Amino acid sequence: MYHIGKKAEESAAEFLEGKGYKIHFKNYRFGRLEIDLVCEYEGQIIVVEVKSLRSLDFKNPYEAVSKPKQRRIVKVADYLLNHYFPGRECRFDIVSIFMAEQEAKIEHITNAFVPEMNSS
Repeated sequence: MYHIGKKAEESAAEFLEGKGYKIHFKNYRFGRLEIDLVCEYEGQIIVVEVKSLRSLDFKNPYEAVSKPKQRRIVKVADYLLNHYFPGRECRFDIVSIFMAEQEAKIEHITNAFVPEMNSS
C-alpha cells in the first residue's frame, strides 16, 4: 500500500508540474501530521492532498478526504504558511488518482475544500 501511495504522489507532482505548478514541498511534516504537496501557481500557495485507489467500486479517491482529515491538513498548512509564506493566499486542492494496471487516471479538484472558521 505504501508503494501505491508514493507512486500516486509522484504522479500527482508530475501532473501538476506539467500544468505549470512549482513544487515547494513534498510530504511536509508538522509533528505527526503531513501535507502531501505544497505548490505555487500564479502567485498562490496550493496545498494538495493526494488520494488514490485501485478500485472505484465503493467510492472515488477524493471522497476519502473527510472533515477530520481536512482539519488536520489545515492545521499543518497554518503552520507552514506562517513560517514559509507569511501573508500569502492559499487554497486547498485534491488530486484524485485511480491506479489501474499500468495507467493512472488523474482528476485535479481545485478549491476542493475551504477551512472551517472556529466559532469560539
